[in-house]
Amino acid sequence: MIEPVEKAAQRTVSRRRKVVVLPDALPVQRRVVSVKATGPADEVGIGDLAVLERKSVASRTLSRLVEDLVARGAAGLIVPQELADSLPQAEREDIAERLPLMVVGADFERSADRLLRPTPAPTASHPDAVLRSILRGQAPAGALPSNLEAGRPVRALAILAHPDERVPLPLSKLEEVVATEALLSDPRAHAATVDGVVVALTGNYVRPNEIEGLGRAMLHRARSALLLSSATVGIGRPYAGTEGLRRTYREALWAATVAESLWGDNRVITFRELGIYGMLEPYVRDPATADTEDVERLIAYDKKNHTALLPTVEAFFDAGSSGDAAAALFVHRNTISYRLRAVKRVTGLDIVDEADARLLLEVQLRLARLRGLLPAIPERPKPKRRARSSS
Repeated sequence: MIEPVEKAAQRTVSRRRKVVVLPDALPVQRRVVSVKATGPADEVGIGDLAVLERKSVASRTLSRLVEDLVARGAAGLIVPQELADSLPQAEREDIAERLPLMVVGADFERSADRLLRPTPAPTASHPDAVLRSILRGQAPAGALPSNLEAGRPVRALAILAHPDERVPLPLSKLEEVVATEALLSDPRAHAATVDGVVVALTGNYVRPNEIEGLGRAMLHRARSALLLSSATVGIGRPYAGTEGLRRTYREALWAATVAESLWGDNRVITFRELGIYGMLEPYVRDPATADTEDVERLIAYDKKNHTALLPTVEAFFDAGSSGDAAAALFVHRNTISYRLRAVKRVTGLDIVDEADARLLLEVQLRLARLRGLLPAIPERPKPKRRARSSS
């Protein structure tokens, strides 16, 4: 029995005593994703249609693929007629019970090719789809949802969320929670889901604590109502215009991504708080531009020679002087001087006397952390303001 795709989004799937409740509504633009039976279907998300191009697959392999697709919230699996005919009736019915199975006949190759073609740009009749394309950078402009005005400065709040255990993330429910909180603060706010990230677009708040308070409210409601294991809220700066929409979204998403990878989740962070990490987003998005050559040389040198040049460099940058770095590492000051000369020999950078060399290596260190070459650093506590004396 072949189940209609639209009903797949409303069913509750029971599997291994775990109940997976799929969203009540899927995005307007359903993706069609090619999958292989040889590994996890990492590209498949909630509501996607998976296309299996292989005409022959072992029963056990196909069963594992179906289990993986169900766990990821796929709306259905499209297979060639030849593969469907090779399945025993009982096995085919078992698959159809877990996941809608759609069979394409003799022209499967042509049909699969048409299904997998890139989706055309959305038209003005789908404002939400236009908004998603603008936020992705795929469209420069278009008809926005009625409550968004291109001339009004807005700020984006991007929510990176992770569910408990191995169940699909309830994106539609999360979007509903985020939209409710945003509308309480700004009646013209708008929420959308873009590539697995829920984003709220709301008016500019004059006082920073107001927008951060909204982020904390979203974080609290999302975690308590949806039983999320973790979530992080990033906040972009205010901009006007369609290009501003894209920019504030990128800043919010980058803030959440950096905070989650470096300082841990379950927090609210603004793009401004990232400091120099905020400037590194273009380099990390394009690995070809992320030059960490000197840091990689130091890592390789330390590993080969059992030295500590890289920790010495970081201590030197944190302390600001050789003497303070020596105290932090519990070594003699001459040891620090010797190691810094070795750093110059290995990298060609004189970080003691040349400011440009020092800045270059500091930026490379931050890039290396974002790329996972170095471990995350503990969050530094914010300095407390001293109380004014009464005198």
